[in-house]
Amino acid sequence: MTAALFAVPGALLVLGAPVFLVFLLGGVLAIAFVLPLPPLVVHQVVFGGLDNYALLAVPFFVFAGELMNRSGMAGRMIAWALALTGRIPGSLGVATVGASAAMGAVSGSSVAAVAALGKTLYPKLVEAGYGRERSAGLLASSGAIDIIIPPSIAMILYGLVAEQ
Repeated sequence: MTAALFAVPGALLVLGAPVFLVFLLGGVLAIAFVLPLPPLVVHQVVFGGLDNYALLAVPFFVFAGELMNRSGMAGRMIAWALALTGRIPGSLGVATVGASAAMGAVSGSSVAAVAALGKTLYPKLVEAGYGRERSAGLLASSGAIDIIIPPSIAMILYGLVAEQ
């Protein structure tokens, strides 16, 4: 049975099936053949884990990031970070990391912070001579540190799983 649980999703991936279909079929196979549950209880097990108020933070953090993006807060955050860095060499790169950390702390989402700041900062970084690859790398790596700044979505999910 374990071989079938690995072989069927692997075959679907090789055949080019969408990833959501591979996960869905793997989950259905696991529930149907591995878990000792009657079919009437499956929906309670599947949806029972979603009954948790801590999970409400995830869509609200993404919504907060989108609100900050559309309201122009990203531009003000960049101006603030540039004012802090002053005239030091590479101040735009340092301001990128600072603005990303501040935006990640407020929004709780690395993706929302990079999306909000990327639209504004990427053209400025390329124009300042950072190059396309270095600008994209700077934005991506500064977004990667946002996930460890509390309260982030990852910290909330970790606390939920660890029951803390």
